[in-house]
Amino acid sequence: MNKMSENNIETGIHYNPIHKMSFYNSKIPLPVTEIAGSKIVSLPTHPNLSNNDINRIIKMANKFAK
Repeated sequence: MNKMSENNIETGIHYNPIHKMSFYNSKIPLPVTEIAGSKIVSLPTHPNLSNNDINRIIKMANKFAK
């Protein structure tokens, strides 16, 4: 996420494990789910992205995912 930010690409973490949400208030640990939830990053997706923007996002995501 830091590398994407350094390249002016906003990212976020939007998929928190459901058992951690206050509605469920679960005390049961689900370590695999928690690890996965901390590593899933949302990339920019909106109708104002140009083809060049999309290609740059893909290029940077592939570069930094390795």
